[in-house]
Amino acid sequence: MRRPPPPPPPRPSPAYRQATAALGVFVVVLLSLQVFLLTVGVDALLADDDRLAWVTAGFSALLAAGAAAFYRYLR
Repeated sequence: MRRPPPPPPPRPSPAYRQATAALGVFVVVLLSLQVFLLTVGVDALLADDDRLAWVTAGFSALLAAGAAAFYRYLR
């Protein structure tokens, strides 16, 4: 005797989907800011401004960690 197939999983609520979409947009903004900081850092490095290059590299690494944490939260 065969058992019936299991019921489909419940669908996420609209509020959950909106929150996930909002966090996704926030991650995209963080990554855009990171690309900007990397551009400023490379420009500062080429202009021999080591202090600005290190500061922007630090902020870029911090933003990358934040974006990775949000991405992990979304998954």
